[in-house]
Parts: sequence; C-alpha cells; structure tokens
Amino acid sequence: MNDTQADEAAAHARLIEDNLVLTCEAGRLYRDGGFAGDAALLERLRERVSPLTEVVGTVFRGFPAHDPEPPRLFGGSAAFREKQGAALAAPRPPGPPTLLCETRDVRLAGNALFHVADGRPQVLFETYRPQERHVVPGPGPGFLHVDETIAEAGLVFLLNSAGSFNYGHWLIDDLPRLQALALLRKRHPRMPITVALVSYFPHIDAARRRSIQLLLRHRVSIRFLDRDKTYRFARLHHATPCSLPSTGKSPHALRYLTGQMRARTRLPRGLFALRTLTGRGRRLFVDRHPGRGRGLANRDAVLGLLRGLGFEAFDPELTSVRQQVVRFSAAEIVVGIAGAGMTNTVFCRPGTPVIHLVPEGWEDRFYGEIATACGQDYAAVFGPRIPSDAPEYLRDFAIDTEPLREALAASGLR
Repeated sequence: MNDTQADEAAAHARLIEDNLVLTCEAGRLYRDGGFAGDAALLERLRERVSPLTEVVGTVFRGFPAHDPEPPRLFGGSAAFREKQGAALAAPRPPGPPTLLCETRDVRLAGNALFHVADGRPQVLFETYRPQERHVVPGPGPGFLHVDETIAEAGLVFLLNSAGSFNYGHWLIDDLPRLQALALLRKRHPRMPITVALVSYFPHIDAARRRSIQLLLRHRVSIRFLDRDKTYRFARLHHATPCSLPSTGKSPHALRYLTGQMRARTRLPRGLFALRTLTGRGRRLFVDRHPGRGRGLANRDAVLGLLRGLGFEAFDPELTSVRQQVVRFSAAEIVVGIAGAGMTNTVFCRPGTPVIHLVPEGWEDRFYGEIATACGQDYAAVFGPRIPSDAPEYLRDFAIDTEPLREALAASGLR
C-alpha cells in the first residue's frame, strides 16, 4: 500500500468512526452497563441513534456482573498459570439485553449493517464493535454501490456476528438468537421467514444450516449471502449480540440453546443412555483432527492415559450436530483439546468437570466463560508449543501426563 492509498484508507476509517450510530437508545441497551467500548465513546454515541430502527421486543434480558470461581490450572510455567488464573477469575461486567430490531432501508457490507445519509455511511455500532473489527471490515469506500436488493417474500432475519465463520462462536454467539423468531411469529403469524446468513466455507455453512434445522421446531427458509457483496434491504429484522466480545456469555441465551437442543434430541439421548448404563461412553476425550493445527504432539501418551481411565476419543467434526448434542449431554467428564469442538461443552450438565488441554501462552478466556455461564467445573492443563512454521495459534503442543493426572485427580478420577 502506497502513501496515497494509506491516506485514503485512514480517511475512510475516520468517516465510519465519525458516523457510528447506536441500534437504539443507550438507556435501553446499556442502562446496567455492558457497552463494548470506553465511556467516552458511549457518551459520544448517546445522541446518535439509528432513526430507521425500531425495537420489536426483548429476546434475552441482560445478565449481571459476576465474579468467576478461581480456576484449577495445571502444567506450564508457574508465571503463566498465575497470569491466566488472575484473568479467568477477574470480575466480569454486566451484559446488555438482546433486542429484536426491525430496520428499514438498511445495507449489509463487510458483515456490518449501515444506512446511508447525506452520502455518509451510518454504521450500527452493535454490528461493528471495536474488539471485532479485525474480522468485521465494515462497508468499504464503495459503500454507495449496491450489488443486490433483497426482496424475499415475507420477513428476513439476519443472523450474523464477527465470529460466524467459526463453529464455536456460531454455536455460542449466534445460534441462540434464533429465539427472536418466536417474537416475530407472534407479531406476524402468517408471514414466512427467511434466515439470512453471510456465507464463509462449505463445511461451516453446512454445519450452520444443520444446527438451525435442528434447533427450530418450525421450518424456515435459509439463504446464504456473498460476504464480498453489498446488499440492501427495504426491511430487515436482526437481533443485537447476546455476548460481550470474547468474554461475557449470556446464561439466558445458553440456557435457551441447551434447553431447545436437548428437547430436539430427547429420543437419541434416551437410546444412548441405554447403551451407556455401564458407564462406557460417558467419559469423553474431545480429539482434534491433525490437519486442523494445534494438535497434540504426544497424542498417543495422553490417549493411553485417558483410555486407561475409561475415556473414549470423540472428534465432533466427524459427527452430526445432533450426535454432538447427544454425546456431550451424556458426558460425566470431558477432557479435550482447545478448539471449536470444545464449545459443545455448553450441552454438558451443570457441575460436569471440563478439562481443557491448552498451549502455554493461549490467553483466550472463551472456554472458561462458557463453563462459568453453564455452572460447570473448569480446569486447564498447559503444555509447551512445538516450534514450526505454522502460525503460533495453530502450532502443535505437548501435554505432560503428570499435570494431566493431577487435573483428573482434582476432578475425582484416579
């Protein structure tokens, strides 16, 4: 990028930043806190509210601030365990409610929603939060151009977020917001609904489609949108986020998700329970395909230890969404490699011990937040990364079996 291009990019970024708008009044969304930005930004945006957006109803109420239980951490260096332990046990802020909104004459580009007024893009802040902009580019300089106007029969509900390309974030941050469709059906009982999603990759799009079909009792049309296009909607329904970026997860949203998915899998869960009366299959080792990166360099040693304690290896990526719900719902303890597959621990019962195997230096609190929101017993075992040319977050790592034994003993297994 030359100097002229850099100046143009900086000017466009300022244009967006100077024209951000809140989806609705700050007092309705952030009365109890939970704004994903600093106080100065919130004060600046208080008077800048989307004039074309109406709040239809509340999908999930806000969730209170809380102090997580101190986690049990094993392996790795004492310095990293202390640092990560402090981060995982730090007080959490309250989260805002999730609101169902109807917006007129709105556009979607770069995974963000915006209006155009006086030739300027007015981007809805809740679709373009600062912590997520590295994966949500927002409308580009050509925002005035529209590639396609969506004119579906009936209602269109957009279900998207910064992390929709990752199954774990999709499951936790996106899928629960389909509860909004119950409000839409009550308000418009005879109108068909299309769920619109931004397309990413065939395998993740297929998994998202299947999870929607499993969750919903009533059929809906599903339409994938090209992430490189700009779309215009005369009328669009969408829900504000049900989580804070990377950390806070709404227990109300996760309770809805787990309740619905368990209800949809009652028969296969019952059949699986009959097959596991002896306890076999209830101790779950969540494996990770080596081609995905971040694999266990000493997998055989770890698997040998776990199999000796009755664990069965299970790779969620190789099974259906339905089977993932069944297996995690039945688990009495879960040990697994940090990755999207471990977000299925959301389906475990409260109190279930969950032990994550994590590369040392991995500071993401995402999985600890899920355990906190679901009332599960969280622990992590750290191990060194193996030097390689892969990106740091995808490098293989090794887990010493002794700290793993300690973690298992602390969870009641010897």
